[in-house]
Amino acid sequence: MAEEKAAKVFRRLQRVGKATYSVSLPKKWVVSRGLRPGDLLELGEELDGSLRVAPVEIRPRFASCTINAELCRDPRRLAGLVRSSYRAGYDSIRITFSRRTALEILKDLEGLLRELPGLEVTRETDAEIELRHILDYGRYPIDDLIRRSQMLLSAIFNNLIDFLETRRYELIPYVRSLRNRLRELHQLFTRLIITYLKRREIGRFLRPRSATHIHSSIVLMNIIEYLAEDLIALGEMLPKLKKKIWANPRVYHALRSLLEYASQLFDETLNAYFSLDFDRASRVLELSEDELSSALDEVLKEKTPRDYEFNLFAAQASTFLRNFVRRCREISQLILDVFIELENLICKIER
Repeated sequence: MAEEKAAKVFRRLQRVGKATYSVSLPKKWVVSRGLRPGDLLELGEELDGSLRVAPVEIRPRFASCTINAELCRDPRRLAGLVRSSYRAGYDSIRITFSRRTALEILKDLEGLLRELPGLEVTRETDAEIELRHILDYGRYPIDDLIRRSQMLLSAIFNNLIDFLETRRYELIPYVRSLRNRLRELHQLFTRLIITYLKRREIGRFLRPRSATHIHSSIVLMNIIEYLAEDLIALGEMLPKLKKKIWANPRVYHALRSLLEYASQLFDETLNAYFSLDFDRASRVLELSEDELSSALDEVLKEKTPRDYEFNLFAAQASTFLRNFVRRCREISQLILDVFIELENLICKIER
């Protein structure tokens, strides 16, 4: 979101009892810092006579859970529960066992632990393993995670476009690694949102602006992951086609230019989300879902080789472009959802 300028707010001084005065706090400020009725605030008089109000620094509450590995029967069930415990916001996950060794348990969880940012093995005995989340909440505001996800998806776009241009097959495994990093961010994001709903005190780290902002960020992170998965599936088909893409210069140039346009459209749409650009969001909403796919379909109609793999790729590329525009339109609607809550020349909010 765009950084908002500090606005002056005026409140009337109220008398409570015989010797106490009170003043109400702006709801937006209270929500953005995750405060609740009963929370402690620090009041301090500044040298110029002004009064400073600040939340008392409180460490987030510690939460833990215990999983009995012997009752899971299958390593995949254990992995599923560990992943869910991580996403549910538990700081400590203890795994107990009696028939297996700690080494066997950790071997089963090795791949999973790489997918869950900040989850580390902190203790292991003959009957128990403890996993702890060690990341600092202050490093991951909601919008920062979305920006990181945006950068990863843009990098996937750029590397696939480079592959079309250079035919460097080593770019495909690198693109897969970018997808894995995006999945990791999504796991972390899910954990932070669920933890915030349970423990509002971490709101001062995540910096949610409103319920609409939280909802839009959840939907947006899902959209980015969906787009990444679709784009990777498309990229996985490119090496199988070998020289068939480049054999027809018209098809090659059309595909490359459409991917470049899609990448640009994605970045512009996300930038509109952060800046709450009403005009840009409205322009994206006005796009037809067939805006990009129809251009590719037109080229393919002229001369399509009688090749099953190529035609399958062409159909998947067309479907991806159609879904891509639809996803960008969904993001644009999220922009308007947040925009409507702000005081601006277009919308007047009456409370």
